[in-house]
Order: sequence, then structure tokens, then C-alpha cells
Amino acid sequence: MFKRIAIIIGLLLLCGISDGQVVFRSLEDVWKYADTHNITIRTVKFELDKSVYAKKQSYSALLPQANATASYTDNIQLPVTILPSGLIPGMKGGPVSFGQQFAYAGGLNAQMNILNLQNCYNARMAKQTEEMNIDSLASTRKTVYQQLATQYYSYLLMQEAARLADATASVADSVYQSVNNKFREGANNEANVDIAKINLERAQQTQITSHYQMLTSRNNMKALLGLSVKDSLAIETSLEGSLKIEAVAPFAEDPALRLALWKTKINFTQYKISNSAFFPTVNVLYNYAGQRYDKTFEPFDGATGAAGWYPAQYWSLQASIPIFSSGGRFFQSKRSKINYEESMAQYENTQRQSAINDENTRLNYQKATAVLSKAENVMKLSFDNYRHVSYRYEAGLVPIDDRLNAFKDYIDYQNQYLNSLSDMLVQLYQVKIRQQSF
Repeated sequence: MFKRIAIIIGLLLLCGISDGQVVFRSLEDVWKYADTHNITIRTVKFELDKSVYAKKQSYSALLPQANATASYTDNIQLPVTILPSGLIPGMKGGPVSFGQQFAYAGGLNAQMNILNLQNCYNARMAKQTEEMNIDSLASTRKTVYQQLATQYYSYLLMQEAARLADATASVADSVYQSVNNKFREGANNEANVDIAKINLERAQQTQITSHYQMLTSRNNMKALLGLSVKDSLAIETSLEGSLKIEAVAPFAEDPALRLALWKTKINFTQYKISNSAFFPTVNVLYNYAGQRYDKTFEPFDGATGAAGWYPAQYWSLQASIPIFSSGGRFFQSKRSKINYEESMAQYENTQRQSAINDENTRLNYQKATAVLSKAENVMKLSFDNYRHVSYRYEAGLVPIDDRLNAFKDYIDYQNQYLNSLSDMLVQLYQVKIRQQSF
């Protein structure tokens, strides 16, 4: 009975662990997860949503405005007016109260802008701001993708470094044990033992570094993906599988270039807004109002003692023509024009720089790939050379110094290979990101 309960609890715990584990099999999986969970991307999405409502708010200023009014007044005590005798024929002079106790009023007021360039340009700029925020989201995604790719490939790089270090440490330990035994037999000097020990320590140092760097890279990925330190994150892919890339795929348009273009458009619209202050505005208004008075509280027409409604209505056309405002609008227009010209110059420079950056990205990737291939070949040849020297040493053809130096060279070439691999991975994700359509 207790065994069954233990099995059930164990299964439940395993299910809980599997539900909380996030597994990635490619860099694209990491990016897809970040689109939903990265806090920076989510924040920019919120800003985009707000800009949508800001656009709708600016467009609503172009629509007619209408207001309905209603009021009820209870004249608790009417004011008294002193009339002189003989002012009104047949009426004695003295104190007289005019008006009735209850007053009702209602009306409708409507207004529409026929000509208001500033509102039109404000609506245009709100739409452009929304479009710019879309590209701002794309630019933010690109930045986050770069950060994630750095940690993702750093993890794979350290995984490869750990694999090589494990093999190297095993060989270095056997070499050290062999040299140390020979030293105890009096066949080697202490300097050779120290060199063998140094080679072992260097391999073990790479083991330690790669292990902790893997943990650090994984934690950095958790932070970028909105995970906690207790959440489980696994990368189930090989380095060889992650090196595949569609080299012929064309580069997509850089979000930074689109952002620069939208900034130029918005500055041009701001220039138009500042110029619109010199143009007149024309509004049309319509007003309808009705009033009714009664001595008794009868709010609705037709009730006993109710009086009739007295309607009034009018429409008007209003124009406002700016004449002079101490030159403030003129200087604002000049400043806006300079801002537009500055942003245009920056956009043109961004275009040129983007093309150069893309070409350099292609060249750097091709260079890094070629150098990595050579570095890997050199590392393999160096290990083959070490094995040949070891065979010759075992046969008594070469001294122990040659074997130790050959192994030291292998460790050096292994580090050069890892450095070349690191550079190639950086160039790899730069190409991958430029092939993404944000």
C-alpha cells in the first residue's frame, strides 16, 4: 500500500517538474518564446497599444462635437422690483415680483471644424507615431534577439569547451601520472613533472570555466525570458546542428533604417503643424434651446397648469485669423524645419551605413567560417602530432620534453580553435538576425 502511494507521489512530482521545464531545440525556439515572455518586448507592445488609442483620439478631433443640456430651477423667493406709480397704465406703483417659481430649460449645441489644419496634421502625426512604434517593436525584438543569441551560443560554446576539456584533462592526467612515475624512478627531472602538472591544471581550469560559464549563460537566458532562477531550462541541441544557416537567404530591411525614416516623416509633419499656426480656422455652430416657466411644479407639457415651451435656435460661422503673436510661431516654424532637415540627413547617413554594415556582416561571417575551418584542422593535426610523438617516446626515440611540448602545443591550438569558434558564432547569429523579418 505504502509502495503504491510512494509511486503515485513520485509520478506527480515528475509531472510537476516536466510541466515547469522549458526546452529549446533551436535558437528560433528561443526567439519565439521571447516574443511572448520577454519583459522589454512586452513593454514596447503596451506602448504600441497606447499609440493606437492616441491615434483614435486625434482622429476624433476631426468629428463634430455635440452637447445636450438640461436644467431645472426653483425660484424659492422671487426678487422684488419697485415700480413708480403711473409707469404702467392701470397699475399702482410699489413693490412687484416678476417671473414664476419654476423654470425648465433644455437645448442642443453642435460644433464642427470646417478648416483646422493643425487638427489634420495632429491626426497624421498620430498615425505616423503608431507606425513608428510598430518598427520600434521590431527594433526592440532585434536587440533582444541579439542578447539571447549571445547567451545561447555562449552556452553551446562552453559545452564544446567542456567536451574538449574533459578529453584533454583525461590525457593530461595520464601524461602526468606517467611522467611522475618516471620521475620517482629517476628517469625524469622535476621540471618535466612541473610541465606535465601545468598542462593538467590548464585542462582542469578550462573544465571549471566552461562548467560555470554554462550555468551563467543559462541563468542569463532565464532573465531574458522572464523565468525565475528555480525554473528549469534545457537546451537540447548539438553545436553541429546549430551551425546550419541558409547563407543564400537575403537580408531583411533593418528596423533601425525604418525607424530613422519614420522620425524624418514625423519631423516633417511637426514642421507642417508649426506652419499651420499661420492659417485661419473656420468653425460652424448650431444651437437650439427651449425654456418653460410655471407657477406650479409641472415638469411635463400638458400637465395641469403647465405653460408652453419657448424655443430659440441659431447657427453661426466663425473664423479666426492669426495676425500677430510676437513672432513665437515664426521662430517655432524655423526650428521645426531645422529638425526635419537634420533627421533627413541622419536618415540618408543611416541608409549608407546600413548597407556597409550588411556587407561587413557577410564578409566577417565568411572570414570567421574560413578561419574556424583552418583552426579546427590545426587542432586535429596538433593532436595527431602529439600521438605520433607519444608513440616515438614510448619507443624510446624521443625525449619526454618533445612529448610535453607537443601536448602543450595541442592545448594552445585547442584554445585558438575555441576563440575562432566563438568569433564564428557571433558572426553566425548576426547573419541569422539580419535574415529575420521583424
